Amino acid sequence: MSTQIKTLSLIVLVLFPLGLSAAAPVTRPEAGWNQKMRDLGSVLNQLLVDISSDERFENKKNFKAIEKNAIRFASLAHGIKSKSDAPPDKDMSLQLIGSDFSAEADYAVKSLKAGHRAYARVILGSMSNYCIACHTRTGTGPQLAGIKLDPKLESLAPVAKGNYFVAIRNFDRALSEYQKVTADQENAILEPFEYERALRAGLSVAVRVKHDPDMALNLVGNVIANPKAPFFLREQAAEWKKSLTEWKAEKPFSSEDMAKVFGEASRLIANAKEVQKFPADRSADILYLRASGVVHDLLGLSPTGLMAANALYLAGLCYDVLYDYGVKDFGEFYYRSCIRTSPHTEVSKSCYRRYEESVYLGYTGSGGTYIPSDVRGRLNELELLSAVAPVPKVDSPQLQ
Repeated sequence: MSTQIKTLSLIVLVLFPLGLSAAAPVTRPEAGWNQKMRDLGSVLNQLLVDISSDERFENKKNFKAIEKNAIRFASLAHGIKSKSDAPPDKDMSLQLIGSDFSAEADYAVKSLKAGHRAYARVILGSMSNYCIACHTRTGTGPQLAGIKLDPKLESLAPVAKGNYFVAIRNFDRALSEYQKVTADQENAILEPFEYERALRAGLSVAVRVKHDPDMALNLVGNVIANPKAPFFLREQAAEWKKSLTEWKAEKPFSSEDMAKVFGEASRLIANAKEVQKFPADRSADILYLRASGVVHDLLGLSPTGLMAANALYLAGLCYDVLYDYGVKDFGEFYYRSCIRTSPHTEVSKSCYRRYEESVYLGYTGSGGTYIPSDVRGRLNELELLSAVAPVPKVDSPQLQ
């Protein structure tokens, strides 16, 4: 199997949604969020074999079926961002992710219809990041340890299996697969991309879902003990070990009080900034992972006003660093929402500054900076919303 196909297989499998396995028994349909997930998973189950196989994907006999399933998939993807049915928690991240998820699905369909099949295949595959981002935000939701793996998927590589188990929220099995990858020292040379991907995915589950520093230490220990792992990764792992060891010594805090949850997230981010040696340094990933999980807990408590805006700002700060633990430009989602949640405030001004920096960086290349007109228009709109209104000057009474 080629590296490209192995990667696509890995990516597509993660698209299975909450609570569904290809081998799961048929149950009576229920209204609401869970039914959306089952319907989406049913279509993806049909797409899976075709997308992960060169032979099936390029066979003209399968073209109509693939396009039909892609259209159905895009239609169902729009249901993720719908507000008509209650999602599992109140974290607005689900709406943020769902909006971009549906737009990408539509783009995949357009690419298929235009004959750009290889590109459409990549788009469908890359959308796996949305599923991982949703399912590893926190431990909220059922832990589906009893779902049996479809026999067709038994031959998958450990990373692909791990991502599949994350998608169906069987996190113990997922961690087991990620451990296999990081424990095999040869993978650091033969499959360096998958080796690092398994490490980061495993850390996300261990830290944000399981809240278990020992599980994370097992993954990190595999890297530190592997002389074949890249030097930079072993150096980062050594810093992560320090953060995890300190975490084990900490006392738990109340996750029901919004003020305490916000304070904990702020503390973790402040500590992370002290550990970071430069903006792109990944030495503080554990602290940022912990902080992002706490922020998602806070967003799940449904804060409003300035509290919500500040939580969104902290989420943006985390994902500016954790760019490969979420989706592309994930921090920008939170900065935009921060500005619209509490416009004309100091926090909205801070969010706009970070958002503008991110946009300029994204549109800057070797040929200079070029920002499309529609993006420029959104920048102008958000800048106006973020501008802090001047405090009216009150004249002091004159002494006679």
